[in-house]
This record gives sequence, C-alpha cells and structure tokens, in this order.
Amino acid sequence: MLAVVTGGGSGLGYHIAKELRARGYDLLLISRNEEKLKKASEKLGAEYIAMDLSRDFRRAGEIVRERKPHVLVNNAGFGIYGYFPEQDPERIVDMLNLNVVALTYLTRVALEVMPSGYIMNVASVAACRPQPKISAYAATKAYVEHFSRSLAREINPDVHVSYLLLGPTRTDFFRRANMPTGALERIMLSPEKVARYAVKKMLKGRERIVPGFLYKLYCLGR
Repeated sequence: MLAVVTGGGSGLGYHIAKELRARGYDLLLISRNEEKLKKASEKLGAEYIAMDLSRDFRRAGEIVRERKPHVLVNNAGFGIYGYFPEQDPERIVDMLNLNVVALTYLTRVALEVMPSGYIMNVASVAACRPQPKISAYAATKAYVEHFSRSLAREINPDVHVSYLLLGPTRTDFFRRANMPTGALERIMLSPEKVARYAVKKMLKGRERIVPGFLYKLYCLGR
C-alpha cells in the first residue's frame, strides 16, 4: 500500500514518512527541495517528486489520482512572521496556496480514488487562539482544522480524516518564517515523537490529534 506525504523531504514530514515506512507502507514524497527529497528517499527507500505545491498542486493531484494512495498526509506548509501590513503580499498568496488550496485540492482528488484509507491534514495549535504577527498563517491552520472536522462527518466512513494540531516543534519552520523562538525553546516538541504519536493515532482512526499535554490544555475546549 502507498502513502503520499507532502513536505516529506525533511522535518516532521520526513519523520511521518519514516513511521509509515516502518509500518510497511511504500512511500511517495512530494516537496519543493529536490536535494532534501533525494537524501530522504535514499534513507527511506522511497519514491519522490520535486515540485512547488503552491503552484503545481494540479499536477500533484494528477499523480495522486493515478497512484491511488491508501494514506495521504498533507504536511507541506509554511508561515510568515511579522506585522501583517508589512508582509510581502506575493508570499502571503504562496502561503495560502500551499497551506489551504493545495491541501484542499489533494484531499478532494484523493477522495475520488480512496475506497478506504487515511487522510491526515497538518494544522497547528495556532488555530486555537488569536495569533498576532502570524495572523494569516494562523488563519490557514484554522481553515485546515475546520475543513477536516467537517469533512470527517461528511464522507465515506471507511476513509478516516484526521487533523494534527501541532505545537512548536524542532523543525525548520521558525527559521523559514524568520520567527524568533525565545521561551518556546523550552517547550518545543521532538519531531520524532510527534510523528510516532500522530501516525499511531491516525491509524487508529483518531480525528483530532494533539501531541503533548501542554498543547492539549492550550487547545482545551476546541
């Protein structure tokens, strides 16, 4: 059986792919950075396709339609830090395309060809409360949460939809977003542990997945 993982060349996506490989899945990794994808594929024995999903999501959809995965993990995404009026509008559009449009499109296509299986959409605890200086990013993750929650009540029950409310994790996210970490360093999660927990819960059919007791409290009532 095949698992497709977007953003699978590094960070959390790589570790999610590694967990799925350990459970016997064949892997197809899709991400923008071909160098990282090649290294990840060599380590995991995976196929890979390098593409910018913020622009090539339709081509990625055709690949998903053709390959008919049993698991789709929509992990690819990025954030922008700073006062919203000072952020680059073109980069905001790229973020919306990747975090929202590509995720939605790939999910829609996957549901055409998945009689059963699992879809996990990576959201964030940023969706749980107002987030100054990452307002647009937080809004994309609120979309992912609400889209996933609604979808889980709508579709064929043999396809399990999960969403991962991810707390601050030791990946390249903060560097790419040009976002200071400060006190967050003390409470950051391990990507290996997050991936192990998330994949385990996904395969058990859990809809809402929140790694870490602190972040469960943070999103309490959501």
